Amino acid sequence: MRVSTSDPDRARAECAEIYFPHRLTMLHDPAEFSMSLSAVDLGPVAAGVLSYGGEVVIETGELATGYEVNIALDGVLRTRSGRADVCSTAATAAVYRPDGTARLHGWAEGGRLFGLKIQRGALEDQLTSLLDRPVRGAVALAPTIDLESDDGRRWWSLVRTLADLAADPRGLAADPRVMRPLVEAVVAGLLHTVDHPYRDALATPASAVGPRSVRRAVAAVVERPEHPWTVASLAEVAGVSARGLRDGMARHHGVSPMALVRDVRLRRARDDLAAGRGGVAEVAMRWGFTHLGRFARSYRTAFGEPPSRTAATGVRPTAHGSTGDLDHT
Repeated sequence: MRVSTSDPDRARAECAEIYFPHRLTMLHDPAEFSMSLSAVDLGPVAAGVLSYGGEVVIETGELATGYEVNIALDGVLRTRSGRADVCSTAATAAVYRPDGTARLHGWAEGGRLFGLKIQRGALEDQLTSLLDRPVRGAVALAPTIDLESDDGRRWWSLVRTLADLAADPRGLAADPRVMRPLVEAVVAGLLHTVDHPYRDALATPASAVGPRSVRRAVAAVVERPEHPWTVASLAEVAGVSARGLRDGMARHHGVSPMALVRDVRLRRARDDLAAGRGGVAEVAMRWGFTHLGRFARSYRTAFGEPPSRTAATGVRPTAHGSTGDLDHT
């Protein structure tokens, strides 16, 4: 969705489509009102950049259906949710829970706001999977995230990647192999970054997962590497929690579940290049590798040569990766 308008009613309606219904109050000359929004709705999450041409106040009812994270990309956004007053800047994210209202006051000097909405069910289901026990009621997320902390920087980098890919809905945003794992990573990353009552539990070791469960996950990836796997969907196949699968995969194979998916897809890409089934860029995209530079580096690490050489010679080099011959696990 891309919208630019000088009509306050349209501005309110378009923003509500992506985020939440709200009341919009202009604190400047209505004749000078303007709003622009570039956003995408990916189902479990919606992300976008919003700006107003003048000072406004936005007030919502109880958010109810989702969690929200707002980051002022430039300038300062004064915001209140529940009892928390937050000044959001490029270094501090404001976080909103579904059991409260929100008030945003800003744009007197212009500026842009990045907004991330996460469906309530998506976040709470993800937390349930990570904990391997039910989560009842809204999660009491802290009202801020320090984006200059190590965890904050890593999470914000993930979110920027999501926003960049979502900017072109006809491109990689339409490929579920790319977007589903990324959306899952953004939600899981938020749960590991923002403070909340379950955060210490997330840091405790998971119950041991045996090799049989791990083998089920490995077999599923080997049999269907083209499937848009996420950690949660692989954990369901294995019959364990997402956290248990991560620990079990690390213990038995020395890799994460999504690294396993990447390694198996690299092997399929190698087969296609050796057989002449497309050039390097075409094969990389076919197997869900969105960045050619990173694909080339991963390929060289795994197989000891660049993908262009495999494509030119048709020779399947011996793998140098750490996961062993997963095709025979």
